[in-house]
Amino acid sequence: PVSADALTLEVGSGGNPYPRANVLLDAYEDTRERHWVPLVTDRPFVFGYIENLPFKSGAFDFLIASHVLEHSLAPERTLAEFQRVARAGYIEVPDAFLERVNPYKDHRLEITLRNATLQIRKKAGWIVDGELVELYEDRVKPLLTRELIPHHPFDFHVRYYWIGEIKYRIHNSEIDVAWPPPTDDN
Repeated sequence: PVSADALTLEVGSGGNPYPRANVLLDAYEDTRERHWVPLVTDRPFVFGYIENLPFKSGAFDFLIASHVLEHSLAPERTLAEFQRVARAGYIEVPDAFLERVNPYKDHRLEITLRNATLQIRKKAGWIVDGELVELYEDRVKPLLTRELIPHHPFDFHVRYYWIGEIKYRIHNSEIDVAWPPPTDDN
């Protein structure tokens, strides 16, 4: 829902930016976090971090953050920055259920949506419940990833549009998410 004349920033644009984004931002040229897909810089591009966006307040009409918030070391700061630089936006992340059973090595947060509010839980490590992950991988993962998710992707992802304010709650702000990511071997 973005007008044709809206100036749109995509943060964490990576190797497959949204066609609607006018300006792109990413933190890394090469990274495992996007499965080593080459960075696309086919329009105005800036290197920067989502916790400290290098733009003036109110510089953008719309902000796109697709599969980026779950990587944040400081979600409170990240969400404040999104609201500072843009008047409205779109956030998409894996739902907390999917993240819990099928965790990614670089995801620091589990996020779901309840009552139009992002519910955020910080992860003390990349796997929150190892026994649950083992049970899932042993029996359910092929069915879920090959059959169910491809036919119902939005049931496993949070899609959140906001105007003016991002409503969120962090349930465990005391958790330190600055743990070193595991190597590709573990």
